[in-house]
Amino acid sequence: MAEIEQPWLDRLPFDLDEALAAANLPARPYSENPGHWCNAAVRAEYLPVAYSRAMIDYQLAYWRGSGQPLFDLSLVLYQDKHPCGIWPLSFVAADGVRLGSNGDALLPPLFVAGLTPNVRKKLLQSCLDFVDTLARKFDIGQWQSLAAFENQSSVSEWQHLALCRGATVTCSYELFIDLHRSVAEIKSGFRKSYRPLVSLGAKLWQIAVLDGRDDRVWDEFKNLHREVAGRVTRSDDSWRLQHAAVASGDAFLVYLRDGAQRMVGGGFFQVTRDEAVYAVAAYDRALFDKPLGHAVQYRAIEEMKSRGVRWYKIGARPYPGDQPPPSEKELRIAEFKQGFASHIFPCYRLTASLCH
Repeated sequence: MAEIEQPWLDRLPFDLDEALAAANLPARPYSENPGHWCNAAVRAEYLPVAYSRAMIDYQLAYWRGSGQPLFDLSLVLYQDKHPCGIWPLSFVAADGVRLGSNGDALLPPLFVAGLTPNVRKKLLQSCLDFVDTLARKFDIGQWQSLAAFENQSSVSEWQHLALCRGATVTCSYELFIDLHRSVAEIKSGFRKSYRPLVSLGAKLWQIAVLDGRDDRVWDEFKNLHREVAGRVTRSDDSWRLQHAAVASGDAFLVYLRDGAQRMVGGGFFQVTRDEAVYAVAAYDRALFDKPLGHAVQYRAIEEMKSRGVRWYKIGARPYPGDQPPPSEKELRIAEFKQGFASHIFPCYRLTASLCH
């Protein structure tokens, strides 16, 4: 886990206690008691990767490495002084104030299982009031929020309440694999042309999983990524945090070696108890006609199954009619990923306008 910033609270351009009080929101910064965040997270009914501290810390490092002065404003929510929810928040105070989560649109709070509907609704209303308080203070004309898959079939209460307040909504899509099924059943659901490629990949490459600290292997993957990209794409600190996530059990790396023991491909996956996310990949461009990604995906699914993960989020599924239109490369990548997917779930983006 990344070192907690202190005294970051003093650098915020507003008084956090005043904003929380104005919204009647019983919450405290994550940095005051990290154990309370962990306490609430493990009691959530479904824990998405976006709410894991490993992912939040990585995203903060990624955006800061790109020059964005991002504050970690993550909050722990309380009921009767007991932690009952977590809310990843990030605050950018340069070139216009922006409030979001992990450097992107705002995520809804995540609550512990068993919280009564009345308590949940009251807290959600206060969270929306908190956002509105900051929007008014900094004259933020609009703010956006994501309502993504959380292993439930109905529209979330967060989305419902935001819509009742006048928010508008657009929809995108994400690819998932249901990991409740056996590995054989999952493989049978792959695109027909992929199945023999998975088997061929197992014959062509030595496939291994990095699930602990290994500086040599991690540096090989980092260097492969730089070679494939043709440049350094992000900070050393972001790479360090991803390696730390592997060491802490919050991520793993599947990598391939050829007969000369040269690393020719790899995929990095972040995980929680319930969800896995395909985060970073790098494959030798000279071998794109060989089944590199197929082998990595299949071995990663085996690893997820061994950990008891419930759902695997492969990534976004753009379509030609999306606005703005996706690139041909984005569509090709999505088509490749869909060959593994068992489900396509909606991801709603809410846009709320500031009411004066």
